[in-house]
Amino acid sequence: MSYSAPSTDLPRLFSELEQMFRTGPDASVPALVRGAERALAEHLNQAVRRLRQAADFSEIALVLVDASAPFCRTGAAFRVNNIEVTGERLRGAATDAATRFRELRFEVAQAAAFAGVMTSREPVVALCSPAEISPAVADFFKSEPHAKCHLFPLFVGQAAAGVLYAEGDVVTAGLELLAQAASVILESRERPAPSVAAELVQIGAGVPKSAEPVPELLNPKYQRLHLEAQRFASVRVAAIRLYRAAEVESARARDGLYSALRDSIDAARDSFRQNFLGVTPSMPDYLHKELVHTLANDNPACLGEEYPGPLV
Repeated sequence: MSYSAPSTDLPRLFSELEQMFRTGPDASVPALVRGAERALAEHLNQAVRRLRQAADFSEIALVLVDASAPFCRTGAAFRVNNIEVTGERLRGAATDAATRFRELRFEVAQAAAFAGVMTSREPVVALCSPAEISPAVADFFKSEPHAKCHLFPLFVGQAAAGVLYAEGDVVTAGLELLAQAASVILESRERPAPSVAAELVQIGAGVPKSAEPVPELLNPKYQRLHLEAQRFASVRVAAIRLYRAAEVESARARDGLYSALRDSIDAARDSFRQNFLGVTPSMPDYLHKELVHTLANDNPACLGEEYPGPLV
């Protein structure tokens, strides 16, 4: 499979924008902003298309590190196999460096940051120290001990499949969106249909034996629908945070996220209502939960008084 190089428009546009803001107001700034937004959207669209064409974890990792170029200086993908982590892909590496990277192996217990991202299933920011990223990885990248790295989880169901690693000028929203998309693709490539029995064992732990299971939980169709609803909410909110980052920050500070982002939030709510709530009445409002968690930093008040509240 062949891949095109990451778009060069993004760094150029952002560099021009930075220069404009340094030298003062200019009539061309709005045009540059729109150009940067279009280039960013196209870059992410191309990345998702390439991820869909990838056949396995190795190809997905290659696409992922290539697509990370606008969002960090150093991008790498690690494979996770139970308690062992191995190097998979390193962006822009010469042949010998790429070979040495793929020879990296360490146990999760040796790297607190890797253990943290796999346990929490959330992105982790850590120091580039041997204790946090393992002696092997710290020695390979030779970063300053006080430098920071970002780790993004790649999951197949409940199992950790890999980690996207980033250093230098990290744009977390873009990388998180890529990692989420890669996880969705990995799920379709490497995991069979969800085991309903296994899920019910976990859900039913501690429930009296006389309790009747909810019929919908027994239907694989609805199990998949719930997973799709969670992914929709996660990806849609991550996109809002990425494309409208400045508005998110300022609106959160004044408890006005909904009023500032009304068009994007209402569009997401309409889609969620139509595609998920309209299918099953028992569907939780995963979109509301994601808005509170990701945009409002777990503080519902940041959404503002105008926010209409959960859909259900």
